[in-house]
Amino acid sequence: MLKELFVNLTILITFNYLFTHLFKERLIHKKDRLSFQLIKGTACGLLGVILMNFGLTYHHSIIDFRNIPIMIAALYGGWVSTATALIIIAAGRMLISLNESALYSMITICIAAVLSLIASRREKVQLKHVLLLLIISNGFISFFFYVFVDIHSLKLHFYFWLISIIGGMLSLYIIEHETNAHLLFKQYKFQAHFDFLTGIYNRRKFEEITKDLYQQAAHTPSLQFSLIYMDIDHFKTINDQYGHHEGDQVLKELGSRLKQNIRNTDPAARIGGEEFAVLLPNCTPEKAFQIAERIRHSISHTPIVLTNGEKLSVTASLGVAHYPRNTDKPETLPVLADQMLYKAKENGRNKVWFSKKKNEFMF
Repeated sequence: MLKELFVNLTILITFNYLFTHLFKERLIHKKDRLSFQLIKGTACGLLGVILMNFGLTYHHSIIDFRNIPIMIAALYGGWVSTATALIIIAAGRMLISLNESALYSMITICIAAVLSLIASRREKVQLKHVLLLLIISNGFISFFFYVFVDIHSLKLHFYFWLISIIGGMLSLYIIEHETNAHLLFKQYKFQAHFDFLTGIYNRRKFEEITKDLYQQAAHTPSLQFSLIYMDIDHFKTINDQYGHHEGDQVLKELGSRLKQNIRNTDPAARIGGEEFAVLLPNCTPEKAFQIAERIRHSISHTPIVLTNGEKLSVTASLGVAHYPRNTDKPETLPVLADQMLYKAKENGRNKVWFSKKKNEFMF
């Protein structure tokens, strides 16, 4: 008796780890694509069939934890997943044997499905909700088995309740824990590579990308690329006059406009407080200048709407450097781009500065 129920519990826990690993963050999406809802439901349905095959056979009845996969399908897949799991489990039960016990089993898992779908409408399903679902569904199962199937063994009912509640609670805990761990990993990975405010790369990730390109240039003589440095003009004045909150709004908007005016394959980064950089692989000097001018124009000709509704005109200065036009050493490109940026500011701001000469500003 305990052996079969323990095997069911072991299968259930193993499935939860595999289920979470396969779907990961998709488990938190209530409105997933139809294909993924079907896949989730199929997985839960097959789990129910496996649990039945390894369940406890008692007086022509199969006692197992197939109601728990139904709950998982409802809580993490929706009604399509639940219906799919129900159909598979029902078909599996009929293939094993079709009798009065099978009919009552179908009724109980349908009840568990309806209750779980109602619970899934909550924004956050907690352990106490799962416990309540298990108590109600187990109550129906015990009622049908005791009254209609004549399973009067109190010991059997006790073990079923004990292990099924442990299995159900563990199921939700494992799925929630693994899902949250995965989301935290994604968050930390994002924070390690991207700027939290603008959503583009941070300085560390940008430097990794540029170093890789520098190494590639050493082995590919025909490789060319450009680097743009951009700085918001008089940004300190914006912060002082409107506050740092509005200054952050300006940074967000400029990060967005930067992405809109470059290719998807061009790495862009916020490398300082109000400083940005764009790397343009396989880009000629003329094209790099055009892109920089387009960025400058998109900033200066469209005011930024602040959170208070006020429109603020902002300008930016940009410096452009190109390899191999401006230098034979790609690793010196940031120095050149910074010097060009300084030249743009020195000559009145709201400009793009680019030299066609080599090593003109090197020191």
